[in-house]
Amino acid sequence: MKSNHKSNTNNRAIFGIFLILFGCLLVLKNLDFIPYELRYVIFSWPMLLFGLGALFFFGKDDKTTGIVLMAVGGVFLMPMIFDWSFNWRGLFWPVMLIVIGVVVIRKRNESGFDKQRPVEGSNSDYIDELNVFGGGEKVINTKNFRGGKITCVFGGTELNFTNADLAEGTNIIDVFTMFGGCVLVVPSDWEVKVEVSAILGGVSDKRIPTTNYIVEPKKELIIKGVVALGGCEIKSYK
Repeated sequence: MKSNHKSNTNNRAIFGIFLILFGCLLVLKNLDFIPYELRYVIFSWPMLLFGLGALFFFGKDDKTTGIVLMAVGGVFLMPMIFDWSFNWRGLFWPVMLIVIGVVVIRKRNESGFDKQRPVEGSNSDYIDELNVFGGGEKVINTKNFRGGKITCVFGGTELNFTNADLAEGTNIIDVFTMFGGCVLVVPSDWEVKVEVSAILGGVSDKRIPTTNYIVEPKKELIIKGVVALGGCEIKSYK
């Protein structure tokens, strides 16, 4: 519970800093301390995205959210700052593809379980789901689940852990979805912490609360990552 509380505290601090900075800029604007040429850039939605991205990048352990926000905001900021005359809007999708590729590679290199992962399959202790322009459903039956990665770009997946059991200790699922989504069905007696950041998307925790089970000690699942222009749903069945 301490890590979850720390994460929520950091999120509130980031949001508070953003409000303070934005309020200070509004005061300077109303006092005419900011030239009109700069107002056009500072009080624009690309700058809003870039500013939020910078706060997330320097204020959180997971830099992915900040990288995505700064990349998207930067694509639209550069023409405004340098007054480019060519069709700069045509750069949006190429830059987005580059960002997606960098994030996918970065997350793969950050994960420490790749070298230890056994043969792929529904009974594997680890998962490594990659769905691009497609998707599917899978039932996970392992009795020693240790976590893994889920990447969905223009696609989606549903993973059902109803018949699975967690390994002892902290097990992490790293989620990254862009223009897609994922659904995770987890047992009601698992201790699950959701630490997923949403960018123009949504994270829905629809687990059914019950009172007739005992959470196993020393076992927990942390679902973390980034959802951009997509969704992530966590639910359970009684």
